[in-house]
Amino acid sequence: MNVVKRNQLKYATAHRSFAGLMDVYERNYHLLGQLLPDLDKLPDSLVSKVPDSLDLHLDIIERCKYTTTVLLTYYFPDKNGVKVADPGLTIKLYHDTHQAEALACMKTGFMSVEHSNTNREPYMDCRWESNMFVEKWLRFSLQQGHHFTLDNIDNTSSEHHSSLTECI
Repeated sequence: MNVVKRNQLKYATAHRSFAGLMDVYERNYHLLGQLLPDLDKLPDSLVSKVPDSLDLHLDIIERCKYTTTVLLTYYFPDKNGVKVADPGLTIKLYHDTHQAEALACMKTGFMSVEHSNTNREPYMDCRWESNMFVEKWLRFSLQQGHHFTLDNIDNTSSEHHSSLTECI
């Protein structure tokens, strides 16, 4: 990355511009491409196992011509021993624009936020924070050695099953 592009990226990120957010989406798509290089061929529910690391679970929720929606998570036991998805991130990949967006800023969920037609700032802040989190988590997962390829996955279904929905 050249110096001009790096400075533009720093400015956009620091000022939370729309263009800067789109750059984050592009970086997330690129990172997911490294984590899921065989996405089109992968089963709908699988687990990446790496020694000395938590198992990373992937559920492919929806496959469409231009988009794919996935759920990435770890599972932790709660005080009753029930496995709970955390962070339970739903991410939509836009194949035509090479972007990936965390679908976290809902009224309930990973990063809940109230939607308002008059004040969009909390929603935009949530989109920035959730997508920056996704970028850091994807980098961390890749550094640990997680990859979902046909060669290194445990393709036994995870305990949480996602059904594919029909694309419109």
